Amino acid sequence: MAEREEDPGPGAGTPITEVIEQGILRAVFQPIIDLHTDRPIGWEALARVGDGDQGFDEWLASADEAGLGIEFQLSALHAIGAAGRPPDDTLLFVNVRPDFLGDPRFLEECERLGPRVAIDVRGSDIEALRDVGPSLDALGLAGVHLSIDDTTAASLAMIARVRPSFIKIDPLVVRDLVHDPVPRSVVAAYVAFAESDDIHVVAEGVERHEQLDVLRDLGVRFAQGHLFGMPTESWTRPSPRRIRPSLELDGSREVRSRMALAHDMQAVAEVACAELRARDLLPSFYLEREGMLRCVAQYGYWQILDGIPVRTGVMARAFRSGRPLVVTTADVDDFIEAVPGVVAEMAVPVRVGRRTIGVLNVESVRDLTESDTEEIHLVALALEQRLEEVGIDLPDTALHRLARANNELSALTEAVHIELACTRLACEISTFSSALLAMPGPQGLPERRSVQGPLASELSSVPSPTLAELSRDLEQVSSCMSTGDDDGLSKPVMTLLRDAGASSIAAFPVRSKELGHGLLILADHAPLDLELEEREAVELLAREIGRGLDMAVVMADLRARATRDTLTGLGNKAAFDEALTAIGGRRKSRWAVAMADVDGFKRVNDTYGHLTGDRILRELAAAVDTVLRAEDRMYRVGGDEFAAILHDVDAEGAEEIGQRMCEAAEVVMGEFEAGLSIGIALPAPYELSTEFLERADQMLYEVKREARGTARVAQSETVEAVAPPSRASKAKKQTGPASGD
Repeated sequence: MAEREEDPGPGAGTPITEVIEQGILRAVFQPIIDLHTDRPIGWEALARVGDGDQGFDEWLASADEAGLGIEFQLSALHAIGAAGRPPDDTLLFVNVRPDFLGDPRFLEECERLGPRVAIDVRGSDIEALRDVGPSLDALGLAGVHLSIDDTTAASLAMIARVRPSFIKIDPLVVRDLVHDPVPRSVVAAYVAFAESDDIHVVAEGVERHEQLDVLRDLGVRFAQGHLFGMPTESWTRPSPRRIRPSLELDGSREVRSRMALAHDMQAVAEVACAELRARDLLPSFYLEREGMLRCVAQYGYWQILDGIPVRTGVMARAFRSGRPLVVTTADVDDFIEAVPGVVAEMAVPVRVGRRTIGVLNVESVRDLTESDTEEIHLVALALEQRLEEVGIDLPDTALHRLARANNELSALTEAVHIELACTRLACEISTFSSALLAMPGPQGLPERRSVQGPLASELSSVPSPTLAELSRDLEQVSSCMSTGDDDGLSKPVMTLLRDAGASSIAAFPVRSKELGHGLLILADHAPLDLELEEREAVELLAREIGRGLDMAVVMADLRARATRDTLTGLGNKAAFDEALTAIGGRRKSRWAVAMADVDGFKRVNDTYGHLTGDRILRELAAAVDTVLRAEDRMYRVGGDEFAAILHDVDAEGAEEIGQRMCEAAEVVMGEFEAGLSIGIALPAPYELSTEFLERADQMLYEVKREARGTARVAQSETVEAVAPPSRASKAKKQTGPASGD
């Protein structure tokens, strides 16, 4: 496999064996803080592949596929141990899967890591701990602590059975603590449970001081997260200002006082950027709108990039993860250069209420110092607090409404869905209450495809010839609308709509190459003026509707071709498999599958030629299909192999239909001394499709051996669901308190 210059990913680039054998894994460490003493009681060790900061689980999955899962985890522990032991006799938390705990090499590696080790096991893996109970006992005797991570995946009863030393509250619970009482109740329950069983609670994913305040009030003793520092390759202690809110807020008093004079989002963002520009940094604030990060304020740039997709760049990574990022631009592949000379970038997600609304982004032509990053955090915190007060609303313009509409339309691929959505979207853009979409029907005249609003009945009653007349008026223009002049003149079609109760009317051409030209009509009981910006927005929407309908027609044709047999016109093997999946998902009990094969077809081809063989297959498909009921479907699944799905039948009914299929085939192929043999199976409860298809196939070949030209039903088999065996609990309480107790 060719080498790649960028960081390799699973399955492309460096093979998993090379990652393990060459020790490409490295380790980073994040502190876990005692909220009573403000000191680290331990460090969570995280393994990384090469220079990347993501994808460890994907690499582990790749290792599992290669049968090297244990070796990969062992390599990760080697990388962690290479950094030495944590300072001040603090704990070292390592992430381990239960399948590794029973390996004797794991205990040996723990001894190398030091005397104070805690193993992080995911809550979803608790049941698997029962299988390694003796290994857990041995680890406990060796002083290794057990920690349960991702507690949302396990009940308190399950956690109690394994009796860990630590339980870690998931970041998703911590994220919404400030504004949502439900996660606060969850944390309170964990704290009460832990106190009753001598377990320590660690809150993960702490990023804001407000979260820290709530956690302290709820009695949580330990915490970790980006508020205290990013994962680094050294044992970096967090600044006390990061831990104590009073110190943090004192440091941001001046910037908060200046922000208090700003009364809208734009002004607040400009104050934040001005504060950071004073430190010789390049700040900008981006707001997420319709999947794009849009620049609201900046300082230090003459040129700036805007409309950055939330899947592109460092800012986007911070926005998606909800976690601050500090990068050296030379070390990352997704840095987007706006101006030359930038060597470092820091992106801090900005949250208002319960959601991330944007990113405070700071670039620098020099390395960012710890003082810089702390100041950026200060400003981001003050920005969040002030935006909570002034709000983040921007004017909802017609252009913005059009952008929303286009995003929705772009995700639709079925013509009927586009037609149903377009009238609603047209009303949203224009603020008119009612809309009608008409497209050419079989006779070429416009017919109603979608209508909505209080004037829906009046719009639907407009005759097709009248709609055709209005469509002709729109052939050389982009729109036609009413005005507020009640005495003004109009053509009969507009007068008809006005007489029906509409005080405001606007019409727009919808031009489709595949379907022909139609029209979009807006109407309202009130006399509304359609401003130029709104008019242009609806015109653009009408164009997008036409293009969307064209694409939907093309896609529908491609889908039909992909699932249709070109020779017979029947559904093909892909269509058969899709139909089986759909009907199997509904768990219908009264249905059957008939597998059919032409007897003597090779002799027909050899004797009469392939053109005759093709003609016979076409005639056979047509003849057999005519004897099926309306709800049954026939497919060509191979050269001379067919299948049929029979609905609402029992064994006797299925065999009767099969015999009719054989008789129809005899009419077509009798003169060629060929026939059709059929094997039928009725699915048993909980039986997989592969199982009953195999029974139908076996019956088909039994028929071909013993009674060609007939149909038989395979004997049904009862398939029982087997409950997994129960496993005895081997939980044992771990020993040893956390440092700092």
